[in-house]
Amino acid sequence: MDIRRIFAILLAAVVAASMLCACGDKSADQPLVSGDSSAEQEAPTDNTEVAAVEPGLFIDGEEVDVEGLDIMTINGIGVPFDEYRYMYIYLDNYYFSGGDSSFWPQNADLFPTLLEYVEQYLLESYWGYLLAAQYGIELTEEDLDEIETHMQEEKAEFASEEEFENALKSSGITEDLLRRLIAEQIICNRAYEELYGKEGAQLLPSDDEIKDILENDYRRVYHVLVTFDHFSGAEGYEDADEDELKAAALEYAEQLRDEIEGGADIYQLAQSADDPGMVDNPDGYFFTYNTMVKPFEDSAFSLEVGELSDIVETDYGYHIILRLEQDDYVNDNWDSVREACINAIFNDNVNEMLANADVEYCEYFDRLSYDSIK
Repeated sequence: MDIRRIFAILLAAVVAASMLCACGDKSADQPLVSGDSSAEQEAPTDNTEVAAVEPGLFIDGEEVDVEGLDIMTINGIGVPFDEYRYMYIYLDNYYFSGGDSSFWPQNADLFPTLLEYVEQYLLESYWGYLLAAQYGIELTEEDLDEIETHMQEEKAEFASEEEFENALKSSGITEDLLRRLIAEQIICNRAYEELYGKEGAQLLPSDDEIKDILENDYRRVYHVLVTFDHFSGAEGYEDADEDELKAAALEYAEQLRDEIEGGADIYQLAQSADDPGMVDNPDGYFFTYNTMVKPFEDSAFSLEVGELSDIVETDYGYHIILRLEQDDYVNDNWDSVREACINAIFNDNVNEMLANADVEYCEYFDRLSYDSIK
């Protein structure tokens, strides 16, 4: 199974693919962060160009010998300077400076945020190593062959070895780093396979255990959403302010709930409401804890089968929730719900491991500034 379909994070294969094909459409004088780093960002997956500079670490203006230097460790596993440097420059270019050398002197207060980004992305890249260390998992001969196959595929993109080496140099990386980044993806796949992805895997729950989890920790519902601005721009509401729109949305949601209690089909009503996820989704939502906003989750898990919720307010608007039966649904869709349950267990375990990871930095870290890493 390809872990990239499970985890929406920046894995090594994604990073490696961007290194040698640097042709991003962001210009160097257009930083992607302009003094506001509060919004959550998705992992970059385009080919953001990494500036071709001679690698180095400078503390208080003096170059530091980085040979063998782990700039950070995660549960005792070292992150070499060259990998930290690549991730740092990649995220700086993508989210912050865009390669503009004038950005950091004017936005030095954002530097700690960049370091937080780097730590988070490295944590998410290293989960395979962390699981492998915890459970005694090693790469197989087949895995090692796959790493070399990927390396050869990278080289095959170039007309000559010289062009390949020039591409590495212009990206500011080495062949060894490229190989290690590819290996990170392979160890992620291996860790998942050994722990969850095959019969007899170390942490794979039995089918009976999965059925218990699905019964106790999952709910299936139909859902109607009326957003606060449902009537924005509608006839009669052209000049309505936010409070008036919200009051009208609540009144409409209460009307819909009365219709459902009177026998109207909630699924049909959802087709013309404001949640696109309910359009052409006759099975409704089937979900577990920590996947919906809290008021929605709390309401759904408090309902009996066939019970209709009161109006539930969230940041999205007003919700009406009907709990559906799920025993037949689980039996009819066993393969897909079983896989979804295993993946949810896996993600929860990995997220907990990353949240509790012991991260330590080398002696130079507290003295880093925006011009330390070249």
